[in-house]
Amino acid sequence: MTVQSDIDGIIDPLLATFSARRLTSIQGELVSIYVSGTAQMTKWAGLPFEGPPAKAATDFAKKRGAELVTKMDEETKRRLGNVISEGIKNKRGVPGIARDIRKTFTDMTKYRSELISRTETANALGEAFTDRGKGLGVTGKEWVTVGDDRVSLECQDNEAQGVIPFDQEFRSGHMTPPQHPACRCAAAPVML
Repeated sequence: MTVQSDIDGIIDPLLATFSARRLTSIQGELVSIYVSGTAQMTKWAGLPFEGPPAKAATDFAKKRGAELVTKMDEETKRRLGNVISEGIKNKRGVPGIARDIRKTFTDMTKYRSELISRTETANALGEAFTDRGKGLGVTGKEWVTVGDDRVSLECQDNEAQGVIPFDQEFRSGHMTPPQHPACRCAAAPVML
């Protein structure tokens, strides 16, 4: 099974269950997710946090919102964005955010809520890693997997690549994780 078939078989049907009118409100929530992800990345790396550039956060929210708009109505995006943003801000972690999603969307399965929680949190952290790393002069990065038997071959290949220049894509064509829905990988900053 390919990543695209996973997206087609899991994400598209999930998003299709929502109505079709919610772009603007989720964009604001994605800004919050981006800011929270940036703060967590800089805290983890022990770097000073002055906040991300507002334009970069807004661009991320617009990009991400535009990807979802055809599959999800505005109210659902707003509600989902609020849940994810609050979860990141309150350091709820993937399981906590997934529980919060299920409380808000009572017909959502545990699997789907965890998939959304893990993927959207990873997207926000990946964007924060890229933007803050550039701003702080980080020169290299490496792909880090959790190292268990559930890690995809594509993620293993990215990790095997080792340390690469910060502005270079990994073998998969991604700048940072996530590579696919439910990806559990992270990018680590390295000074070359």
